Amino acid sequence: MNSALIEQRWRALHQRLRPEMPPLDMNLYVKPGRSCADAVARDFLVDPSACSKFLLVGAKGGGKSTELRALSAKLRDNATVIEIDLDQSGVTAASVSAYDLLYISALALLQLLPSQDAAPLFDELSSRYSGGNANKKEGLGDFKTALEGIANFAGAASLVASTAGLATGVAPIIGLAASAGSHGIRLLESSGVVPESSPQGRGLQEIADKIVRAVRKRDELPICVLIDGLEKMNGEAGERFRQVFEQTRLLADTGWSAVIAAPPSTLTETSSVDGRGFYTKPVWGFGPDDLEALHRLLEFRFKDAQLDPVRDVVAGGLELIAEKSGGLPRHAIMMVREAVIRAAVDKSQVLTKAHIDEGIDAVAQSLGRGLTAEHIQVLEFVAKTKKLPKAEKAGTLFADGRILAYPPAPGSALTRFSVHPLLVADIATALETERDGT
Repeated sequence: MNSALIEQRWRALHQRLRPEMPPLDMNLYVKPGRSCADAVARDFLVDPSACSKFLLVGAKGGGKSTELRALSAKLRDNATVIEIDLDQSGVTAASVSAYDLLYISALALLQLLPSQDAAPLFDELSSRYSGGNANKKEGLGDFKTALEGIANFAGAASLVASTAGLATGVAPIIGLAASAGSHGIRLLESSGVVPESSPQGRGLQEIADKIVRAVRKRDELPICVLIDGLEKMNGEAGERFRQVFEQTRLLADTGWSAVIAAPPSTLTETSSVDGRGFYTKPVWGFGPDDLEALHRLLEFRFKDAQLDPVRDVVAGGLELIAEKSGGLPRHAIMMVREAVIRAAVDKSQVLTKAHIDEGIDAVAQSLGRGLTAEHIQVLEFVAKTKKLPKAEKAGTLFADGRILAYPPAPGSALTRFSVHPLLVADIATALETERDGT
């Protein structure tokens, strides 16, 4: 095989290895043994009219975005599903408030109405959101501009429904793609925590309810809004999470169901959202007892690139990557991607053991960078106890993927925490050195 063809083959695979993104083609989806999408779909379908609110909680890169997309497919026959990708819509997760999210959700609902009905409702929505300030309202843009700023999961611009009526009984997935000239959705400067009982909060809720009533006159199917993109709410994530989901009921009291991918802090800090309008659903990824499914996920990427994972990968290579990832899909894909780059540079027809080892080592070194003695102490504690210490850096290490979370053991209610497999040897050496006093 000539070098140009080899390069083309590896490039085709490399294009399917985007660790920061869920698969664009959901035919590549592999259901985890503990499917969060299955759990939420089951609970939603028990009573679609309940307007339930679910939060997907779990590690960054653990599959929340992918499960959200799988859930979209599961609900489409029984609900009108509205997808909102905050990241692609240009929304900064670190500053978005519940007030902003209510506005964005209500704006997305207007896609379910023909433009002649939706435009005057948008005028009222933007007036309420801007608090009656004409200058702020003008800054939100006109109806068409506002809608163009919202991106859905797939970015499918053909799914625009704001210019035509929808027939009752059709269960579409609604979401606009941000246009090429759009800079995303326009929002006001952060309003902080807006209580649902305040004049500002009540005003926005009233127009949101009015929009829902207008939608229900045309389409009797239950509405479910799916929101992705809050994962980047890091650093101050714990406090921001409480501001958005605990300190106001603006999102909990809406007249539609919602499923929101929450930031990683939800697994490392206690919160009181359950029982306050939200139901939390953990996304565990594929570890430590579901690695075979992760192995299949990697095989699917090879096959989609017209490569044979048996012929074109050293025996046991993908299994090793799945094991070393600890079940975190993002890290597994990162390892394969690094290995593929090295195989392409070597013009190798096969992903060899050396390529696999280099890919694993590249990710291991990225996880080891920046670790201080204080970080090592936290990791040592986790290695010995399978619990998180009461330390600020523990949450950061989890959010960054240095610490992994696994489901409670049978008979226990406590999440099990573990040092990432790629750091285990170094932490064991540190512990040994500590015991020896050297």
